Amino acid sequence: MNAPLLAKPKRILIVALDNLGDLVFASALTTPLREAFPDATIDLWSKTYTAPIARLIPHVSTVFDAEPFWAVRPGVQRPPMAQVFRAIGVIRKQRHDVAILSGAPWRTSAAVAATRIPMRIGLSRHRNRFFLTHVLPAENKHKPVLQEQARLLEPLGVHSTNPRYSLDTAPLGAARAELARVLPDQFVALHPFASSRDRCVPLAEWAQVAFALAAQRLQVLWVGTPNDLNELRRLTLPRGMYIDQLGDGSLTTSAAALSMASRFAGHDSGPLHVAGAFGVPVVGVFAPGEPERTFPQGIGPSRMIAAPSPDRIRAVDILRELDALHVVSAT
Repeated sequence: MNAPLLAKPKRILIVALDNLGDLVFASALTTPLREAFPDATIDLWSKTYTAPIARLIPHVSTVFDAEPFWAVRPGVQRPPMAQVFRAIGVIRKQRHDVAILSGAPWRTSAAVAATRIPMRIGLSRHRNRFFLTHVLPAENKHKPVLQEQARLLEPLGVHSTNPRYSLDTAPLGAARAELARVLPDQFVALHPFASSRDRCVPLAEWAQVAFALAAQRLQVLWVGTPNDLNELRRLTLPRGMYIDQLGDGSLTTSAAALSMASRFAGHDSGPLHVAGAFGVPVVGVFAPGEPERTFPQGIGPSRMIAAPSPDRIRAVDILRELDALHVVSAT
């Protein structure tokens, strides 16, 4: 389809019904939209579990949330379809002028079409053209995510030449103040996990990273799910902190802790991009991942390690990049 262009939208909905890292990538859309349309209201539709992070995206007025029944996370029970239908009904009443789909599989596109938003923009995916008014060429998997995502703004006449993702720490003020009582002034956050264990550098190597940091009198904050962290707790590690034992263990508390880190190192997954979006200096580990596409693209300094196999990455490699970040962030 090729519907007429909308000159000046008054209400814009960003749709990011993907996982945590993808939501953070979508945050790069809001600043160029605000600059182009300073009087417009920008809302966002996210998954329920990512909604606490969605509320940290700059310039977003309202976050609508629902767990899509077609995109269930591993180990999580399929949610009732009624969640999405309720969200569609609520969003329909807002009368948005345009919806920008950061990820547009056909089921997400169909859900957005059901909201009756007149202008719906997405990158071409299998069968989604039936539900969008503006279908752009498919994403190039060999280009940076933010560069490809920025094309979604072109039908609105907006050109984002240097997109960066970012999150706002202001809503985390109370959580950060509470954590300041238990977290040291300087600490390094480590996230040695990924969605698939065959992409993870062995935990023994991460343990060596922690021992080396302890020798520098730096405490470590281990980041991961409770199940992941329980595995770590069974290893011989230097004394450290665990993110699931801070505050109420919520995603909001985790975000606040990550925003306070001096440096971060971890696999290509949500926590890496959350930390980078706060401006924390980060080391991204890709083993192998898609380094040319999902490398750290936040507002702070970053380094990257990429290898075809996690067995090729050693503690010394991670420490070298953390040290290089320390030099950059100290200047």
